[in-house]
Amino acid sequence: MELSNTLEKERNLIYEPDAVADEEENIKIYSDKADLTVPVFSLPQKIRIKNGGSNAAGIVLILLSVIGFIAGIILCDSFFEVLSEEYIKAGLTLRIKGGFFANAAFSFITMAGWVAFSFAMGYSGISQPVIFLIPAVKCAGTGIMLSSFVKAYGVLNGLLTFSAFILPSFAIGTLLTLYICRCALRVSNKTFLSISGKSADIRPAILYRDYLSKGFIAIAGCFIGGIIDAVISLICSNFFVI
Repeated sequence: MELSNTLEKERNLIYEPDAVADEEENIKIYSDKADLTVPVFSLPQKIRIKNGGSNAAGIVLILLSVIGFIAGIILCDSFFEVLSEEYIKAGLTLRIKGGFFANAAFSFITMAGWVAFSFAMGYSGISQPVIFLIPAVKCAGTGIMLSSFVKAYGVLNGLLTFSAFILPSFAIGTLLTLYICRCALRVSNKTFLSISGKSADIRPAILYRDYLSKGFIAIAGCFIGGIIDAVISLICSNFFVI
């Protein structure tokens, strides 16, 4: 019996350190797993902050577009000598008699010009104020055109003519411009942070490659928009006489 107790004590002395080590190892593994869960819980917060800022920029761009459009209508009296009735009539004549391909090319070039300029501004780290103003200036010009059409042809005829030959290209072009301006703001902000040394996590190659792909998407949208606008102009040309 005494021999059995002695063997039991020796066995405990041999195996208890192992048991402690196993317990410590289990605690360490559990602790490591707990540490690995920290980024998982913090990741959605970062995503929400990022998307919130992007959404806020998009809302500001839309508001500035609306303000620019209203300002264009109000300021039309100052520019009416430029957009005279003869000027409007000449432009409508080209739209009605220009044919499908000419109208599609004109719409594409007009939309692509705004998109390309907005896209180029994204590569500058200090171009954020200019990017915010681009949709406002574009919509201000369209507001001037709408008011000019109404003054030249009356409220009903002016609105109908504007809706048929100007509105489709304006609506598609404005949406594409807003899209690329929002992308340009994001890239411009990241470029500024990278240049100023405030962020070392930005990888320009990946950032610009993604931005370039979005630029191609916007240009493709301009091409499709030009076709849609040309089709609408071709259909509406049968109902308008200049």
